Amino acid sequence: MTCSPHDLRDYLLNELKAGEREEVERHLKTCLSCGVELERLQATRSALLAFPEEEIPRRIAFVSDKIFEPPVWRGWLRFAWLQVAIAAGMVLAILYRPLPPPAPVTVQNAFDPAQLRAEIVQEVARAVAASEERQAKRTAQLLAAAEKRYAFQRQADRLAVEEYVDVLKKRLNVTYMALAGREVRQ
Repeated sequence: MTCSPHDLRDYLLNELKAGEREEVERHLKTCLSCGVELERLQATRSALLAFPEEEIPRRIAFVSDKIFEPPVWRGWLRFAWLQVAIAAGMVLAILYRPLPPPAPVTVQNAFDPAQLRAEIVQEVARAVAASEERQAKRTAQLLAAAEKRYAFQRQADRLAVEEYVDVLKKRLNVTYMALAGREVRQ
């Protein structure tokens, strides 16, 4: 809202003080564009409140946590290097001869970005499929419940119409009988 110092969102969410609220209400009575904007905000709020709250799947977090954790063998490898270094130092101290450099240990990289992406895409697809399945089941349940309510209402309406028709038939019979009684008297 540009023509009032107060925000319509604050007014809609009841976050204004009483005096400010009255000021906005007075302004809304005179300003058509602000009234239209308030109606749009109310429609948006109603639409957002109509969505069901759904919990975010937690399985994705567990999968990614395992991928980013360092492998257990890295801790053992560090401990093994420490033992090798101590042993090498002891041998050096005893023999006073230089040792050849140790052979480089090649460690295969456990982090593969392509594999990580593929796993994340798979888990997201599973989570989306599970969510859609839950929504489809819920929709089917709501539809079945609505159909039961409508069938019950149709039955009640049919019975009401039948009763009304019976009452009209009785009135018509009474009218015919009254007319027949007049004809007999005349």
